[in-house]
Amino acid sequence: MMMIKYSERRTFLHGLNPLSKLSVVVAYCIIIFLFDSLAFELASLAIILLVAYAIRARPVLSLAMSKFTVTLVLWLVVMQAIFTPTGSVILTIPLHFFSISVTGIGLMKGFLMALRFLTIILISGLFVVTTDPARLVYSMMKAGIPYRYGFMLIIMMRFMPVFELEMSTVSNAQKMRGLDVDSGGVKQLIKSIRYTFLPLIVSALSKVDVLVVSMEGRAFGYKRTRTFIKKDEYSLIDKAIIVFSVAILVIIFVDSIAGWYPLPHLGA
Repeated sequence: MMMIKYSERRTFLHGLNPLSKLSVVVAYCIIIFLFDSLAFELASLAIILLVAYAIRARPVLSLAMSKFTVTLVLWLVVMQAIFTPTGSVILTIPLHFFSISVTGIGLMKGFLMALRFLTIILISGLFVVTTDPARLVYSMMKAGIPYRYGFMLIIMMRFMPVFELEMSTVSNAQKMRGLDVDSGGVKQLIKSIRYTFLPLIVSALSKVDVLVVSMEGRAFGYKRTRTFIKKDEYSLIDKAIIVFSVAILVIIFVDSIAGWYPLPHLGA
């Protein structure tokens, strides 16, 4: 499965403000759980796939067709179909001590759950592929999040690939010394952790020490606010997207309370 990470390109989605894209992702993920409609879920998933294809987001398309995703989708459908007793029985599976009844509502719930899972995973992947992590954190800081917390997010995102590379280096070094770190039982696993994670922790602590000295040299945390080199302004399209996302959520929330247009639900 291809790793999902930011890809710097010139597309419409890449040019949008990260917070406007985040508002769409949040609204999208909330709305798909409010409609128990296969047509709506399929349309939502199709829109994401079309957008991913239009901007050539190959990691997102590869994720949708990966073995892990397909297996998990099938597992969700089977589990919901087996453990949902309500509805008309369309199939009975006889076992040694008992039988399993598969109902129509169970299958419907399974497909809905699988489509929701795919939608959330793919739209999140599309957000990651088209959003610079540093730009996202800077936008969050400008929106009101204290820069100390934003700096923690930046450091986490910056150090994750570094630690991944360090982990690969340490693992390869141990293999060159004849240590098998990929197989064995619990005892072998503990041994692998001992000889792999300890060098990684030492390397991480050394990098953290250098970072702390650098932060102190720049008087990090001296003031409550900070300055920014780059100005990431909101365009008219960004503002319209944020207003539209919030408005859709408010309308659906008020409609669910007032009952103007009842949302479709299974078994209703």
